[in-house]
Amino acid sequence: MQENTRSFAALFPKIMNQTRIRHTFLYMWLVCLFLLTPFAAQGANTETTFRITVLKTNGEPQPGMILKISSRSQEYTGDAQGVITFRYEIEDSYTRTAYLYFPADREKSVASFTLEAGNATKTFYLDSPQDIVAYKQSQQLFPIEGYVTTASGEPITGAVVSIQGTGRQVLTDEIGLFQIDADYNHPIRVRADGMENQSVSIQVFLQSPNEPYTIVMQRKNTGRVYASAEQMPEYPGGMKAFQQYLKRNLKYPPQAKRDSIEGVVVIQFIVERNGRIASPAIVRSLEASMDTAALNAIREMPRWIPAKDHGITVRCKYSVPVQFKIERPKPVQPKPLLASKDSILHKDSLLADSLLTDSVARDSLRMKKLTPDSLRTDSLRLRPDSLRLLSDSIRMPDDSLRLKKDSLLAPADSLIAPKDSLAQTPDTHAEPQKPKKRNIFVRFFRWLFGIKDKPEQTPAEKPAGN
Repeated sequence: MQENTRSFAALFPKIMNQTRIRHTFLYMWLVCLFLLTPFAAQGANTETTFRITVLKTNGEPQPGMILKISSRSQEYTGDAQGVITFRYEIEDSYTRTAYLYFPADREKSVASFTLEAGNATKTFYLDSPQDIVAYKQSQQLFPIEGYVTTASGEPITGAVVSIQGTGRQVLTDEIGLFQIDADYNHPIRVRADGMENQSVSIQVFLQSPNEPYTIVMQRKNTGRVYASAEQMPEYPGGMKAFQQYLKRNLKYPPQAKRDSIEGVVVIQFIVERNGRIASPAIVRSLEASMDTAALNAIREMPRWIPAKDHGITVRCKYSVPVQFKIERPKPVQPKPLLASKDSILHKDSLLADSLLTDSVARDSLRMKKLTPDSLRTDSLRLRPDSLRLLSDSIRMPDDSLRLKKDSLLAPADSLIAPKDSLAQTPDTHAEPQKPKKRNIFVRFFRWLFGIKDKPEQTPAEKPAGN
């Protein structure tokens, strides 16, 4: 027994060395396998030539389209025929997506597809904004084809597909198929009994004109809440009446008012079919007390006019802003200064300057400024001293009334009249002069001495020297 033990002890180091060597080789083999696996996988990748054709909906080529591959910086541009050709190595372990862009907008993709070796040839029908404008102006019609089905894939027979505003409409057949001419100017509307109405754009049909487009209809749900409707909910009287309601019922928190906090709280709520407000929630917060005040004002609102979609009253979401603004007194406009004692009339009244030629009006007639309604209320008010003449206004110079010594002297011959100019013509109509009555004694003596009466001369007969 001892001998066996000794022999095993002698062989144990050799066994351990051999074990270590085996483990080392095993580790090396695993490392090599790990390193060589990517190269083997890479060798399995295949390089594929892709040919992508982009056309307009009318069949004309769409030149200059740009193709980008995700996570790659390289770009590919279409030729004059709208064809984009490129080679790409398909990776079995990773899927790449290609995106198409219009030359005028390199940031927004208009179509995308997965790069697959088995589907290297594709055709896209894409219209630029300029093309759409041209189609609308020309009112060009495009034949479209599609299926109308339920969410479970069952065809809907008798669904109405109409082009709004044109009067064109068709019914789906027993397999839900329809065909109709559409244009870019009018939307496509699909209606079916028990289903929600749908509006479809013409572009979804034209992107794959060779394959019918499938329209999936949803059953009407009385509990559905619309995000938008043909006729949105409205506060009775409009938004102006709503703002008046907030002005009357919104309570401004005192502390927020003292802190001069102002802003807007946006609240979203549901307008039920009966117009009642339900589930108000804060979309944009401002301050806790102000948020609470806004919610209370919204909850206490009267009933709204509910939304309608295709003539049916529906539940609809609606958002309103609630503004908190401190009303401050308006600044007082300064009153116009009254005219002073020495000022002239205001330019809007009767200007005293217009009477410049009149010294009395210029120097003495001084009026106060008239208010806009002075002519209606108190008429034309004059100052007590407005008609008072200045002491020197009528004073004349001392020598203004003095006459020169020779100013009244007339020439010597200016007062001499011709003799015949002063002669009086006899008055034929004058009464004859009666003889003077004398005393008898006088008459006796005049008779005694022979004294006779001389005839009296008229002033014209008197000599000029007297």
